[in-house]
Amino acid sequence: MKMAVSVVFYKKNAFSMDWFCLQVRCSRGYLLGLCLLNILKFSAPVPLLDNENFDFEDTWNFKIAPHSIPLLESPKENHILPVVYETDEILKVEPLDAAEEEIVGANRLPKKIHDVIRTKIPCGVCKLGVGLLQSHLKNGDSMEEIKIKIVALCVTLKIETEAVCTGFVDVFGPELVPAYNTSNLEPSKTCSMIFGESCGSVSNEIHEWDIETPENHLQAIEEKFPKVEVPTFKVLHLSDTHLDPDYAEGSPTNCEEPLCCRNYSTPSTNETIIPAGRWGSYNKCDSPRILIENMLKFISLEHPDIDYIIWTGDLPPHDIWNQTQQSNLDIIKESVEQMLRYFPNIPIFPAVGNHESVPAGSFAPPWIKNETHTIGWLYTNLADHWRKWLPSTSGNTLLHGAFYSVLLRPGFRLISLNTNYCHSLNWWLLVNSTDPADELKWLVHELENAEINNEKVHIIGHIPPGSSDCLKTWSRNFYSIVDRFQHTITAQFYGHTHADEFELFYETNNYSKKSKRKRWWQALKNKDKSLLTFTGRPINVAYLGPSITTYENNNPAFRIYYVEGDHERSTRAVIDHETWTTNLDLANEGDNEPIWYKLYTAKDAYRLSSLHPEEWNRLIKNMADDPDLFNLFYRNYYRDSSHRPYCDAQCRIQILCDLKTGKSQDRLHLCNELQYA
Repeated sequence: MKMAVSVVFYKKNAFSMDWFCLQVRCSRGYLLGLCLLNILKFSAPVPLLDNENFDFEDTWNFKIAPHSIPLLESPKENHILPVVYETDEILKVEPLDAAEEEIVGANRLPKKIHDVIRTKIPCGVCKLGVGLLQSHLKNGDSMEEIKIKIVALCVTLKIETEAVCTGFVDVFGPELVPAYNTSNLEPSKTCSMIFGESCGSVSNEIHEWDIETPENHLQAIEEKFPKVEVPTFKVLHLSDTHLDPDYAEGSPTNCEEPLCCRNYSTPSTNETIIPAGRWGSYNKCDSPRILIENMLKFISLEHPDIDYIIWTGDLPPHDIWNQTQQSNLDIIKESVEQMLRYFPNIPIFPAVGNHESVPAGSFAPPWIKNETHTIGWLYTNLADHWRKWLPSTSGNTLLHGAFYSVLLRPGFRLISLNTNYCHSLNWWLLVNSTDPADELKWLVHELENAEINNEKVHIIGHIPPGSSDCLKTWSRNFYSIVDRFQHTITAQFYGHTHADEFELFYETNNYSKKSKRKRWWQALKNKDKSLLTFTGRPINVAYLGPSITTYENNNPAFRIYYVEGDHERSTRAVIDHETWTTNLDLANEGDNEPIWYKLYTAKDAYRLSSLHPEEWNRLIKNMADDPDLFNLFYRNYYRDSSHRPYCDAQCRIQILCDLKTGKSQDRLHLCNELQYA
């Protein structure tokens, strides 16, 4: 492959620092900015400016009496469960062809929306930008001076257009700059915290902390999934609608900005322009209003027997460089009104997504008292909307941290977490990431009470704990909490990735250093690489609901679960689930409308005897050995979108590893055996 190399020197008076940037342009058209910093100059910590002295001690009393009045009635009927094993063999799905090696190289790994920033800004560029910011803060430069130079760097490295670069600085700068300046972190630690494993495992002692869990004094009872017909709840899961009020039919679907399909989108200069369809479009586009309305209407007519709805966030569109608090509040208001219009008598249990805030992902912990930066504007609004479905007792935790706990039925509790407190792009966590808002302490308190009262618990949230977006220490603590309360927590539900997938949690009692050394020795002695896996027994499943938005290359979809209902010794397990979707290519032809259909049911498609964690773990192992089975899963991953990218062996390992990682930034240990599949 030919390369044209140009070295560009930027003088000190241009960027207030001595550095140079080596730009490497490949024949494929990529631009890689490899920027070398004078590390010694930036190793000294930045002195604090005139920031307030933060009191990180949270005086909020998390030991709140649990909600104790059931919100749901017992199911009025036994729902008809999906048919299992309708055919004798697993459906074979032919993989998409890779027309050219060049295309395969460009699209080898499926894109996930939370990886966009990491794709656009490699680790080296992150360190460059942070070093540049650090230098300007040290010199006492004004925000306007910093903006000019950061935008210049963004444009020079062709990260985004000048308008988008400027918008990002305008929206994110007022919080990112004071947060970073107060954090006193050097570039390597900052970028390792934001990017995780892809930016090196840099020791960061001030961001290491532990949550205590109580001893388990209850006798563990082996609970089995029901093998006979039992009462069930029918549960609708909606996630990641990303309503775009500016979506315009006929506008370019391929544009220069991170979000397209708008009349003012800048058409791509090196591709044939593809016009946006009436009902939605693949590529970098969000949901038109009529698509969401059509889907909700279909659900209300086709599934009138839904018992309750879990709604796991991300309502505004992806134009995060161009948002205001009011624009996001308007989207939230419209979305709530849609839900009330189509499901006026069905209980709805929401969770807050990272896109609800402005800047996106910024959820200031309670120790931020400055009105300019507090998150009260959002939490007050959410509490006002959500009180239509939640008891008044939820107000305390909603206003404090946008999380809550409710009793659905005697012996059955639902806890909604604000997982944005683990978001690696929540800039305030650079200052102090220790259990923001005391959420995990509160969670342990709720789970301990549930355990004492023999309740089973479902947890909902937006960002999955195993996502690369979730901070390592928060995720590690949550993983330990799930392990400790494995007989109480029987299912988890999240969104965020836009994919139709799941995450597994494993018992951690054989995850010690001593155990690892022993297994390494056994592997060496027996020449058996399979012994290098360090995972314990599968104990829990987090179901990641598919997105309604097509962003990027998905068909829109929703999920329905059948949950074990009221009977003696009910485990409240998920008995089966099904994904419904529509083919946008067909919907956009002529005067067509979307035709919503059931794409698959879990037990039938994957030949599972139950949805027990052991069965999901077996599925992962089988997919590693069976290309046909993986191709079926990959089809469902994108909801049978013909626009899904080609997936080669590396892509397959990445996806299978995602399924095993309920704990973020621990792929080396959790996925070791996949390297030898």
